[in-house]
Amino acid sequence: MAGACEGSLACSTCHLIFEDEEFYKKVPEATEDELDMLDLAFGLTDTSRLGCQVLASKELDGARVRIPAASRNFYVDGHKPKPH
Repeated sequence: MAGACEGSLACSTCHLIFEDEEFYKKVPEATEDELDMLDLAFGLTDTSRLGCQVLASKELDGARVRIPAASRNFYVDGHKPKPH
């Protein structure tokens, strides 16, 4: 899922919320950097993740996610996203 920082963990614009905890638990644990960005996310929940850090896999087939109605996008001086 694309975000303003192009997946470099410098924003929270790709914030998504897993509707089902069973699928949320199948995703590898968030890194400290991801958790720091999630702290800035609008509408944070217990099943929130950054979409750019969640890899689609067969395990997640059927997962339902919700995208919050709003996001927070901060300009970061001199930040240049790295391609992935």
